[in-house]
Amino acid sequence: MDPYRLFFPLGAAYGIVGAALWTLSALGMLPYPGELHRVLMIEGFEQCFVAGFLLTALPGLTHSDKAHPAEVGAVFGALVLMGAFALGGHMTGAHVAYAASIGMLGFVALRRLPRAQQPPPVEFMFVGLGLLFGLAGAAILALGSAGAPPALPPRFGDRLLSLGMVLSLVLGIGGLLVPTFTGMRDPLEIPFIARAHERPPRIGFYLLLSAALVGAFLLEAAEHPVAGAWVRALAGSTVLLFVWKLPRGPGRRDLPAFAMWGAGLFVLAGLWTLVTWPSHPMAGLHVTLIGGFGLLTLAIGTRVVIAHGRHGLPAEPRVLTPIVVASVLATLALRVLAEPLASAAPALYGWAGAAWVVGWLAWSAGAIPRILRVMPPGPVLVSPEARTSNR
Repeated sequence: MDPYRLFFPLGAAYGIVGAALWTLSALGMLPYPGELHRVLMIEGFEQCFVAGFLLTALPGLTHSDKAHPAEVGAVFGALVLMGAFALGGHMTGAHVAYAASIGMLGFVALRRLPRAQQPPPVEFMFVGLGLLFGLAGAAILALGSAGAPPALPPRFGDRLLSLGMVLSLVLGIGGLLVPTFTGMRDPLEIPFIARAHERPPRIGFYLLLSAALVGAFLLEAAEHPVAGAWVRALAGSTVLLFVWKLPRGPGRRDLPAFAMWGAGLFVLAGLWTLVTWPSHPMAGLHVTLIGGFGLLTLAIGTRVVIAHGRHGLPAEPRVLTPIVVASVLATLALRVLAEPLASAAPALYGWAGAAWVVGWLAWSAGAIPRILRVMPPGPVLVSPEARTSNR
């Protein structure tokens, strides 16, 4: 069984529960759910989709064998355990289980590299960087929830997960897949830097950008958050403008292509909102998380379900529908609006959570039947990872 068939439904469930907490809180049925929401959304929802994609894509990304069922089961079990701990109020256990899932993903990838028939795409270095950010963030969160005295700025561990691990994966893997999936011309070139399949200039370019992403956190750890936000925004913008090639726009003129492209625009906007509106950092963070990561998770998740399930590209718009996209955009608008309207914030959080739930229920209604039923082999779309990873 392809790993995404286990991880995507679990991730959707974590996302629905994590957002519904705000609606229940607004109705007076739960206390303020901030920490539980963050854990379920980043360590549950996003991590399930990250794990499902990476474990499914390993043959194409590493030019090696598929993930063994025992490896898949270990990662899946760690993420189920993470959710059980979080919902039971044992946050230290949740962070440790999440860290274990990251460590096992790294192990699965590393043990395949020596057996690879050819080097993985250069963008794979962002996977390694992201996993290191994730392990560091999980360790800081676990120590903090266990009672260790804080030695870093507030929510530094959370930011290592969202603006470190997930952002690194989005920039790297997104740069590998989005230009091809959206039908851009010359999807594998980096203008003025590297032609398609040209590795040496790519390596130097990505090492420089990786150093900048690390440097942003070093600045934040030294209590220079605005400087860190500037460095991160410049590094992220460079990837989004040159590797994702956002100014070109999508070549395909359908909703899934525009959702992938639009996700890049929201990541770009979110990173610069963190620079220009430092008094409300949660606004920029949620533009990045909801509009950027949320839309991209939906779009890439849809492509994986359709391509690996052999359902044919015409089925994509029947999974990623206008209702799904509109619900995510409504979630974003309501959440950002809550920043300047402090008195109305609890109600707006509740409505934003409800909009997210509607969107992900609608996506699940289209995706899960296709996850459960894989079509028999035939003339099908070439594996998306295999098409884009031969560099």
